[in-house]
Amino acid sequence: MDNFMFHLPTRVVFGPGTLRRLGEMAGDIGRRPLLVTGKSSSGETGILNRAMDYLEHAGLQPALFAQIEANPRVETVDRAVALARERKCDFVIGLGGGSPMDAAKVIALAAAEGYPAWEFIPHGGEVVRQATKALPLLMVPTLAATGSEVNGVAVITNWETHEKAVIGHRLLYPRVSIVDPELTVTVPRDYTIDGGIDIISHVIEGFFTGVESTPLQDRFSLAVVRTVMEYLPRVMENPNDINARSQLSWCSVVAMSGLVNPGRGDKWPLHALEHPLSGHYDISHGRGLALLLPRLMAFTIKARPQKFGFMARELFHLDEGDDMRLGQQAIDGVVDFLRSVDRFLVMSDVGIPDDSRFEAMADDTIRLYGTAEGCLANPRPLYKDDVVEIYSRCQSAVV
Repeated sequence: MDNFMFHLPTRVVFGPGTLRRLGEMAGDIGRRPLLVTGKSSSGETGILNRAMDYLEHAGLQPALFAQIEANPRVETVDRAVALARERKCDFVIGLGGGSPMDAAKVIALAAAEGYPAWEFIPHGGEVVRQATKALPLLMVPTLAATGSEVNGVAVITNWETHEKAVIGHRLLYPRVSIVDPELTVTVPRDYTIDGGIDIISHVIEGFFTGVESTPLQDRFSLAVVRTVMEYLPRVMENPNDINARSQLSWCSVVAMSGLVNPGRGDKWPLHALEHPLSGHYDISHGRGLALLLPRLMAFTIKARPQKFGFMARELFHLDEGDDMRLGQQAIDGVVDFLRSVDRFLVMSDVGIPDDSRFEAMADDTIRLYGTAEGCLANPRPLYKDDVVEIYSRCQSAVV
């Protein structure tokens, strides 16, 4: 296990009905929040109106920016920054799924610093600006998925260059997150499923790509995976099952809280492979992860059979055969689960008709996320040709 620093400064207010505490929690931070949300869903469900009412009844003066798209774009972030500075906002609230929450983080940074947002985002070249300050943050997730409510990471897209890049900084941790599972009830079925796959990916990726000796983290990971595998189908069957929704919301928090992945090393090849997909094609992040996960597992197993064997025994209760045989069965088990929730996909299922952009996406992957050796860090390293191979494997239903 590698050395690590554990840091979780976010206060989590969890449970059904906790949105009503928004005014109280926000009032402890400031008086003039910028409320950042998506273009329609929070407004259509009434959640946005409720949030604004709670803030105003607490005597706050919120400004509203309801224009964040999926895979939030840097030009949209910059428009929100201009509003925050015009209205002299003293903190930022992210309301919605991962996109509004990630956007809120970068808005908070750029609004405090006074420079364009992209200048702070590492994107394969020199980073012009180093973050030194940010407005305080409060998060209200309406989807169990990204875990952005408890981490200091944001993902932003430059649509002009199709670069989807990541910034991580201690300044981007929310001070408070209100995690109310009732807010996830109105999430459409497809996005609920995508969110569940995102949660699984956050813990299973480090499980089979990280360093070898992390037994506690491995069991944490598989506990989260098992819980999502149990409760996601229940939510699909009954979207109003608040207990099942609560389990998924808590899995989202735990997966990215810093408890599961420390000591594994900083390897995120699955996410590095997915970001160019959604950067070029604007697909759902969770759907891209579902597409890539079994193919990356199949590519990696030869370099890490013991981890996959452990997964087979602990997650799927299999015990006959050596690690390689058990590991292949574990991959089959993941594929079976993806099929059961309608997320075993091929490229054409997500609107990618051919391989015309695979080379460009592979270049982006290595440039944005690669090591000094020109590959993605993985137990079996991924060079450019390997990245193209993974994308190509996703064209076929054969893993």
